[in-house]
Amino acid sequence: MAPALTTRPGRILFIDAYDSFANNIVALVQESLGAEVVTIRIDDQKYVDGGQEGFLGLLKGFDAVIAGPGPGSVTNRKDEGLIGELWRLKDEDLLPVLGICLGFQSLAMHFGAKIERLSEPRHGIISEVLHRANSIFKGMGEVRATQYHSLHANIGHSIQTRRAVSYPDELWRATRSCPQLEPLAWDFDNSQNGAVLMAVRHIEKPFWGIQYHPESICTNAEGAKIIWNWWTKAQIWIRKELLARRENFPLSTVITEMPSYPLTRNLSQEALKTPFQDIPIHLNGISFKHAGAQKPADLARLMAYGDSTRLPKLPPDVVNVMTCGSGRLRVAEACQVLGIPATEAAVLESGLNDDLKPSAASTGRYSIIGLFVPKETLRLCYYVSTHTLQLRTGNDEVYLEIQVDDIWTYLKALMEHLKPLHGPPGPPFAPFWGGLMGFVSYEAGLDSINIEPYSVKTDMNRPDICFAYITRSVVFDHILKKIYVQSIRGKDMEWVETTIKLISEAVQSETKTELAWDLRISAIQVPELDKYLQRYLDQTTQNFPSREEYCAKILACQESISAGDSYELCLTDQTVIRLPRSHPRAMIPWSLYRKLMTINSAPFGAYIRMGQDGHGFQIVSSSPERFISWDRNGSCQCRPIKGTVKKGPGVTREDAEMILSTSKERAENLMIVDLVRHQLHGVYGAGNIQVKQLMEVEEYETVYQLVSVIEGSPPGIQKARTPEEWEEPPDYISQKKQPGKSGIDVFAASLPPGSMTGAPKKRSCEILQNIEGNQPRGIYAGVLGYLDVGGGGDFSVVIRTMVRWEDEVEVVQLSDSLTKEYEIWRIGAGGAITAQSTLKGEYEEMIVKLESTMRTFTP
Repeated sequence: MAPALTTRPGRILFIDAYDSFANNIVALVQESLGAEVVTIRIDDQKYVDGGQEGFLGLLKGFDAVIAGPGPGSVTNRKDEGLIGELWRLKDEDLLPVLGICLGFQSLAMHFGAKIERLSEPRHGIISEVLHRANSIFKGMGEVRATQYHSLHANIGHSIQTRRAVSYPDELWRATRSCPQLEPLAWDFDNSQNGAVLMAVRHIEKPFWGIQYHPESICTNAEGAKIIWNWWTKAQIWIRKELLARRENFPLSTVITEMPSYPLTRNLSQEALKTPFQDIPIHLNGISFKHAGAQKPADLARLMAYGDSTRLPKLPPDVVNVMTCGSGRLRVAEACQVLGIPATEAAVLESGLNDDLKPSAASTGRYSIIGLFVPKETLRLCYYVSTHTLQLRTGNDEVYLEIQVDDIWTYLKALMEHLKPLHGPPGPPFAPFWGGLMGFVSYEAGLDSINIEPYSVKTDMNRPDICFAYITRSVVFDHILKKIYVQSIRGKDMEWVETTIKLISEAVQSETKTELAWDLRISAIQVPELDKYLQRYLDQTTQNFPSREEYCAKILACQESISAGDSYELCLTDQTVIRLPRSHPRAMIPWSLYRKLMTINSAPFGAYIRMGQDGHGFQIVSSSPERFISWDRNGSCQCRPIKGTVKKGPGVTREDAEMILSTSKERAENLMIVDLVRHQLHGVYGAGNIQVKQLMEVEEYETVYQLVSVIEGSPPGIQKARTPEEWEEPPDYISQKKQPGKSGIDVFAASLPPGSMTGAPKKRSCEILQNIEGNQPRGIYAGVLGYLDVGGGGDFSVVIRTMVRWEDEVEVVQLSDSLTKEYEIWRIGAGGAITAQSTLKGEYEEMIVKLESTMRTFTP
């Protein structure tokens, strides 16, 4: 090995083409080689504007380069970017390069290949790759490789043009069209595509390329082996060709100047200390530049200690808590005792079976009731179009406005300052002591990946992020059958004692008919409130998505996929339901929620009612999908769902497993699993991400779904070994001593939910905006949940959900002097479109998902 490499780890430059699997490649390289990897983007202006001289200066600080995958086509210079410059280097500037997917096609095109569309795109498809164990395939056995490509490199080989060779060894010979490229591997899996070139090497220069993705979770162990083999070849080339030029090169002076661009958001500790100087601020309608509350610490001080006039004093120094057993008490009954149906509230409820055990044991352990204190509960609202953060009072009046460039850096710092000095006595601990409860819209997620959410935003009064600052809460532990009554409002034990007494009395009640109505909707016993709801629902009207228009959107998605611009596109549409406008005291939203949780029980039920005077909103949700959860140590879990089979007469679990084992269903899920791994790797780094469950069928109230589980932990944090350990909140005191990443880091890096976008994420979101007519999805396809003051958090994906904004009212003229007002509810539904999708199958899947929620509006 060359002296330059024996004294330090190898340094590899990774050129990212905006792919959503890039961090997985970086992690694979780091784990396989122990090398230092620095990442830049294909359009990095420092090197694009600096010309070849600037790019050469960058390359001199590295031993080798990996040209990564990405959307689009290398025939488009914008999609190829700096990768194309690698093949133009003069001999004295050469260094070893490995091209992967788009990088491979760039290599092939620059040395004579034509880039063409495949007859059948290969996204999330796993197949055996034929090779002859030479060059970078030396010593390798069977290669089972994941492919993500719609285009391929045609080198004019007879196996591609005539689908035949004259003699066996011809398969591995260079062609007249591309005499400098030696074929190393082929794929013969698909008869429509014929032979697809999977790998090449340049016969004179240190260039190698592979079409498949070695980093995918479904590529076998030979994926790591090919990285090792390439690095071995690279070092041999360095030793022979570069030693004389490089051993006198002052690497250390270049290293300090190397840019390393994180592929996902990294909210560093330094960012938390940003003073936020000179940020415009508006206080009580008057604009100030230095009002003293622009820093997160100052805003936290206002929220915790008030202003002695309009804001209450709520010092979160300690968590006041009392517990009791839950017995047979249900969450809905506790809500009734606490007056939840008639007021603002935030309820996150896990669906239970008839034995009061979680319907999904791995995700449904806890339910949380967030209580609003009348005229006191503060809320935070953020508007993407203006980057404005509002602090609103308990009367829902704007108290303060500030401009925030990075909302997640700001909120992370805010939560750090709201941490209590002392946790409650324990263990065990509740996962939520108090903090922020609410939603993050899909458009807020777009903003986090630098996509303009709207061309024109007409609903300026609707926040894109909205959280209530919950200081009193009740938490159910459905496994231990335990209830926590908690307050972070300073000396508030009197309320805790009063509330625990109310809850205990409810638990001890034998019949509980005085406290709540029976939750089972039946023809024999229907409560009076439900009878009113049925009469009310008789007057509903619905506007469903047009089948013709939805199918046209599916075809548009598939055209983008065939062109190589996306691997998978999660198309959505919305159904509009009109109901006669109801009086708040009628508690229609609560009744709808109880009905929804009865007919479509799910582990992530949610009822959120916020806002006053016609400017609020209601969310009624029964989502089966966890977006992300993290504990107070920062360890996180994601549970993406892709693949759905409707329950029905004669449909068994075995039937569902057979349907969900098809390549189409598994490809949909695999693409999101690899995307989630990429997002977690970008925050927690190599060696800290695990796929604990890969594409397993789970049963829900109305459907079977294909679910995967991906977990990540900050370096040095002990990982959960069982589902029970994952669900057990860690010790608060010990976690305060742990350095490193916060769960908010990985939360922000993962927005918007990959299961609602497709991959590569950014390009897919841009395509979907156009196909969906630039209509905002709003709360649907976003996430909802909580940020705990102790450092944890849990959010579900907003699917199987109905949303109402109180400012959206339709007035119908019945006569010259008579009008009738209707409130508008919206339900979103959709599905992942791939190259294997059919119009009939995708439309029916959207309808299945829609019906699981729409049945709530059936009288």
